[in-house]
Amino acid sequence: MKIVKAMLLAASAVSGPVAAQDAYQWLEAPTEARALDWAREQTRQAQAKIAAMPQHAEILAELKTALAAGDPAPDFMLMGPYALRFQRSTAHPHGVLAISRRQADGTPGEWRDVLDIDALNKTEGKSFEFRFGAMTLACSPDGYSRCMLQLSPSGGDEAELREFDLATGKFVADGFRVPASRAFVAWIDGDTLLLEHTADGVPTLPSGWARTVVLWKRGTPLSSAKIVYTAQPTDALLMLSATGNGPNRMGIIQRAIDYSTFEYLAVRPDGSVEPLPVPRALKMGYPAANGGRLFVQLARDTTIQGKTAPAESIVAYDFNPGIAPGKRLSVAYAPVKDEFVTDAFLGMVATKSGLKTVVNKRGVQQLVYLKAGAEGWTAKRSKPEQVGTNIGFNTADPDSDAVILKRSGYLVPSRLDLVTDSGLSTLFSEKAAFDASKFAVDLKSTTSRDGTQIDYYLLRPKSGSKGRIPLLMTGYGAFGISTTPEYLDHGVGGKSLLSWLNRGGALAVPLIRGGGERGEAWHQAAIREKRENSYDDFAAVTQALIAEGFTTPSRIGVFGMSNGGLLSAVMGTRHPELYGAIVSDVPLTDLVRLSYMGMGAAWVNEYGDAKDPAMLAVINRYSPYQNAAAGRKYPPFLITVATSDNRVGPGHARKLSARLEEVGATVYYLEDEQGGHGVSDPLSRPDLMANRVTFLVNTLMKDQN
Repeated sequence: MKIVKAMLLAASAVSGPVAAQDAYQWLEAPTEARALDWAREQTRQAQAKIAAMPQHAEILAELKTALAAGDPAPDFMLMGPYALRFQRSTAHPHGVLAISRRQADGTPGEWRDVLDIDALNKTEGKSFEFRFGAMTLACSPDGYSRCMLQLSPSGGDEAELREFDLATGKFVADGFRVPASRAFVAWIDGDTLLLEHTADGVPTLPSGWARTVVLWKRGTPLSSAKIVYTAQPTDALLMLSATGNGPNRMGIIQRAIDYSTFEYLAVRPDGSVEPLPVPRALKMGYPAANGGRLFVQLARDTTIQGKTAPAESIVAYDFNPGIAPGKRLSVAYAPVKDEFVTDAFLGMVATKSGLKTVVNKRGVQQLVYLKAGAEGWTAKRSKPEQVGTNIGFNTADPDSDAVILKRSGYLVPSRLDLVTDSGLSTLFSEKAAFDASKFAVDLKSTTSRDGTQIDYYLLRPKSGSKGRIPLLMTGYGAFGISTTPEYLDHGVGGKSLLSWLNRGGALAVPLIRGGGERGEAWHQAAIREKRENSYDDFAAVTQALIAEGFTTPSRIGVFGMSNGGLLSAVMGTRHPELYGAIVSDVPLTDLVRLSYMGMGAAWVNEYGDAKDPAMLAVINRYSPYQNAAAGRKYPPFLITVATSDNRVGPGHARKLSARLEEVGATVYYLEDEQGGHGVSDPLSRPDLMANRVTFLVNTLMKDQN
C-alpha cells in the first residue's frame, strides 16, 4: 500500500510541474545560441522599460555619487613580515593588490602597489575577477614572496592559477600555472603545491569539483603531478588547507561526503596520506588550521577523550611533535546555553597559539579568544556588542597571534583593526554614507507557524507614517550560514540601498531556520523534507509586521541572492498576497532539476533528491518554477543573473522568468554575460544595481515619487 501511495504521489507531482519544466528546459544551457539570444532580448526589453521609469536617472546619479564619495573597505592578509591589501574603487573596480613590510609593532609600513587587475585586463583583453579571499594559503611559507593568484575569467567559479612574485610585482616566468578550472591550492614548500583542479579532462565529482588531489613539483608538467588522493564518486567536494612549518608542514584535505558529513586527511611532504581521527558529524566551514593544529566544530554530541562534548563544541587536532597520539584531540571550546559560533567561514580563525572566534546569542555577538596551554584551553571574552553590530575576522597571521578584526553594523560604518599582543591599531575606517541618527535598529521576535520563535532585525526610519512605511526584506536560511548585520554590504546591495533608505524605506532581516544563527540544529530544522520551515518563518515575520501596523503588503518587497534568491522567489510564488515586489538574484528556482544545473548536484543533501518520490512531492510544494501557475495574481518580479555564473547556472533564472511571463506575471529579466555569482555588484555594475532600486522604488513607493 505504501509503495502504491508513493507511486501515486510521484505521478501526481510529475504530471503537471515536470511538463511545464520540460517546456523551458532548453533555457538551461548557458551559452547555447537559442537560449543566449532569448536572454539578450529579454534583457534588452527590461533595460528599456526600467530606464523609462520615473527617477531612474536620479537613482543612477545618486549611486555614482555615493560610490565616488568613499571606497569600500579593503581586504587585508597578514603573512609573517608582510601584509597584503586588496582595494577596489570607482577608478579600479577590479582592484589593486599592494604589499607592505610590517613594522616592529606589527602594523603595515608604506604600501607598494604590485598588481592592478584593471590594467591586467586591459593588457590581456580579459575580464578577470581576482579572488583575494583565496590568498590565505596561496603564498609559499618559505618567505611568503611567491603566491598563486586566482584569476577568474568573467567572474565565474573557474579560475586560472598563476605564480606571482610579490617582490618584483611580476608573474613568474615558467612558474606554476594552471588553466582556468575549479582549482584550489595550498603550498607544502617553496617548490611543492598541494593542488586540486579540473583542467584537461581531470575526473570530477557530480558537483563539478575535482575528484583528485595531486602533489605538483616545480619544473614538472602538471600532467605528471602525483595523485595522492581520489575521492569517492558520490562525494560533494574536496577542500585544501595546510599547517605547520618546515619539515612539520602538513597538507590537509577536507572531504565533504555531503554538507553534514566530513572526513579530514593529512598529506605529508612525501605524498603519503592518512585519515585523521576527527569526528565526521561536523558543521560546514573552511578548514581552520594554524600553529600545527586543525580546528573543527561538532554538529552533534560526540565522545572526545572519554567525555561527551556537546554539539557546537570546537575540537582541536594537534599535529605538533611530542604530542602523544591519544592526546592529540581536545575540546577547545564548549558553548554555554543559547550560544553559537556566528559563522564557520568568517566567525573563527586559527592563530599560532590557539583560536579566535565570534559567538552569537540571539542576535548579540561577542568575541572569545581561545589559547592552548600546558593545562588545556583557556578562554577570554570581550563585552557583548550592541544590537545590530557584527564582528568578524578578515585574516590571521600564520606566524603569530595577530588578526585583523572587522566591526560593522546596519548603522555602524566598517572599521578594520589590527589586533596584536601589544594592542590595537585601526587600518581602515569607512566614511558614513548616510545620517544614522535618523534611523533605529530593533531586534524583535515573532512566532512561526509551528510555534518556533523567530528573531529578526528591523532597520527603520525614526520618522514616517506607521502603516505606510516602505519595507524591504531579505534573508538566507541554508547551509548553516548565518545572516549578520553589516554596513551597506553586498548582501543588501551595497551603496545602492542608500536610495531606498534616503526615501524613507526600512529593512527587515528575519533569522530563519536553515541558517546558523542558533547552531547546527537550526540548520537541520530546514533541510530536505523540512525546507518549508524557512519559508514559514519568513512569512511569519512578514505577517507580524503587517499585523502590528508597521506597513502593508503593497509596500513590502523581498530580495535575495543565491539561496536568498530562491527564498525571494518562493515568497513571491507561495505568498503573492503578502508582497508588492520581488527581486530574485542569481537564484535557484527549479529544484526538480537542481542536479543538472551549475554545481547543484552537491546540494542534494540540503534540498533533497527529486529522484526520490517522497522528496519530489515536498519539492513540488515550494519550488518556484513548479508553482508559478495561471490564474494567480503575482507581484512584479525582477530576476537577475550572469551567463558566466557556473555555480547555480543561469538556467534557473531564465526558466522562472519564462514561466512567470507565460502565466501573465510582470517580469523584468536582466542577464549580464559576465560577473559570475557576484554579478550584482554596485562598484563594477552600477547600472544593474540602479535598475534594481529603480524597480523597487517605482513599485513600492508609487505615491512618494
